[in-house]
Amino acid sequence: MERPAHLVVGLVKKPHGIKGEALVYPVTDEPDAVFLERRVLAVVDREGVPPGQELVVARVRPFHRAWLLHFEGFELREDVDALRDKYLALRAEDVRDLGPGEFYFHELVGMQVVTGDKSVVGAVAEVIEAPQGPMLLVRGEAKEHLVPFAPWLVRKVDRAARSIEIAPPPGLLEV
Repeated sequence: MERPAHLVVGLVKKPHGIKGEALVYPVTDEPDAVFLERRVLAVVDREGVPPGQELVVARVRPFHRAWLLHFEGFELREDVDALRDKYLALRAEDVRDLGPGEFYFHELVGMQVVTGDKSVVGAVAEVIEAPQGPMLLVRGEAKEHLVPFAPWLVRKVDRAARSIEIAPPPGLLEV
């Protein structure tokens, strides 16, 4: 699988206050290593394609489960409002190399989902952001399944083999 040019790391939800701060929800496990002063972030669409706008982080601070970012040149609430519901991404060359057992969500699309006895459930068609956590839309030969992407269910993600092993409770795949 070809590595994308940018990897999404946050979602701008709304302006915060009146002095140009943005409330950003992280979509990375390491927001404190990503949201740094002087960091250059690209504004991207839902498919991760940058329209060309890059932002430089001037100030940053954690705020509850989100982060407050102030970008250079954004001094008013109205400036930030144009970024509402836009994704922020790092250039791929600025992302650290993954360690064993780590992966990116975009890599899950297309992976085969199998059970512990190697029965094929289908292929991941989409990763859906749900309030309770990520869900995998798995398309099988006969039907589609929504599979929670949770530690109690997902046993192994094998990047090299492009497979995900799950241990579904009784009835999950019959729904």
